[in-house]
Amino acid sequence: MVELSSSPHNGYLSLQSTELEPLELPTELDACHRMIAELKALIESKDGELKNRDEDIVYLKQRLQEFLREKHGRSTEKVSPEQLSLFKEQIAEMFGLVDETKDSELAEDGGEEQAESKGKVRGGGGRNRVGPKTKRERRDYFPEESEMICDCCGERKVEIGVEILEQLDYIPASFKVIEHVTHKFACHPCQEGVVEGKRPKQIHNGGKPAEGLIAQISTAKYSDHLPLYRQEQIYDREGVNVPRSSMGRWLDQSAQAAKPIYERMHELILESQVLQADESPVKFIDKTRVLKKIKQGYVWSYYGDAEHPYTIYDLQPDRCAERPKVFLRGYHNFLYTDGYGGYNWYPEELSGNCRVHDRRGYEKAQKYDKAKAGAIMALYTKLYEIESRAKGLSHLEIAAIRQKESVPVLEHMKSLITQWQVTTPPKSTLGMAINYSLARWGKLCRFLEHGFLPIDTNLVENSIRPVALGRNNWLHIGGEDALETASIHASLVNTCKRLGLNPFLYLRDIFIRLGREDVCIDDLLPDRWQLQNPID
Repeated sequence: MVELSSSPHNGYLSLQSTELEPLELPTELDACHRMIAELKALIESKDGELKNRDEDIVYLKQRLQEFLREKHGRSTEKVSPEQLSLFKEQIAEMFGLVDETKDSELAEDGGEEQAESKGKVRGGGGRNRVGPKTKRERRDYFPEESEMICDCCGERKVEIGVEILEQLDYIPASFKVIEHVTHKFACHPCQEGVVEGKRPKQIHNGGKPAEGLIAQISTAKYSDHLPLYRQEQIYDREGVNVPRSSMGRWLDQSAQAAKPIYERMHELILESQVLQADESPVKFIDKTRVLKKIKQGYVWSYYGDAEHPYTIYDLQPDRCAERPKVFLRGYHNFLYTDGYGGYNWYPEELSGNCRVHDRRGYEKAQKYDKAKAGAIMALYTKLYEIESRAKGLSHLEIAAIRQKESVPVLEHMKSLITQWQVTTPPKSTLGMAINYSLARWGKLCRFLEHGFLPIDTNLVENSIRPVALGRNNWLHIGGEDALETASIHASLVNTCKRLGLNPFLYLRDIFIRLGREDVCIDDLLPDRWQLQNPID
């Protein structure tokens, strides 16, 4: 009887025959060939199992390193210039794109600047003048009257100058009660013909809060990430009882009033030439569940172009592809995403993927394969250096520069990772980065086609960050019916921040005007409102 065994020392397979049963070999040639084929297949399968086991061990070790880095390591994705300098000569030889004369000049200039900066002695911070918009209170200090007469000649002294010291003070936020007094009149002799003053209409039909309080609650929650229970505590310190349940109800009422603005922003953002999209998890209360009440939903963020400067959030109870399908219905221009498969339904020729997401895979792989991953990171540095030089040029000029300089860099990058794919374990960090790149290569290179296309989705990623900060404070959103309220307020507040507007001033004004009803919705869009209310 023939037995296959694995040595505990080296892991290799060996043929052994037991002492009880002698090794019996067939006498016919065909039977011998069949036995050899069976043994060969068995050995290959065992080798494959060992190889897969080794790959799994490498994969698990790398995943552990990534988790440790996410927990305790640095969060920046920047690569040190010293490390990239190792690949500088290699890149120069690859394309001849690096002008040595220019580099030497830059090095000399950089050296001089460095020397100058080293020679400068910086002071202790200094004081910046407070902006002119801040309310000022002047306090003048004069000498004593006895000091105003000159001891030498007896004449009265004259002012020769002043010294001004600015100090910034803080006055806590204050509340005030607005009493709406409606006066009624009637004919005294007849006791008829009663008339009364007309109180202006409001979005909540005369509820307790004025528009400024609702605007403050919305700004504090969706801009400053203060959940309602914390706002309740803050207001309580000022001696005002504002229950969080009431604040939630006021946010719902104001969201319904501002919904036409949100819907109009949605219509206009679909006219963008380039639209960036991203999504991030957010928790909400599912009242239909008996045991586990918290359910994970997703906030979908859409970032319009410069002609349609709106950032719209669409909070949904799941991450299925149907959500962006519904939101983007009627959109036929370029869509840029991070490579998530939920957007694969969109036409490929109009789809672009983010280069930063692709770069992150190689940035992580540097810890395990510095030579290969470092070479790709050096190529990415060259790619972004080209983008930096092209910034501010016309779209045609940008496209020409990309075709001339970026295309060779990307062609060489693809050539390298295609060669490495054959010998790199697919479950390793570098292998996953390579497979990610090659699977999306066409979309990753979409930015080369037009000068107005971005190289990454950093803008929409930045718009997701407030949600990531906020969810750590909110912990969860009230319920599925509150998702629409959160979508409307977050969209208005963060579009204001994108435009450099004060969200509080904007919200207070539009809530007042929405209550009057006779208003054009387009005039209340954040960018149109900004033109009507320029910053002094």
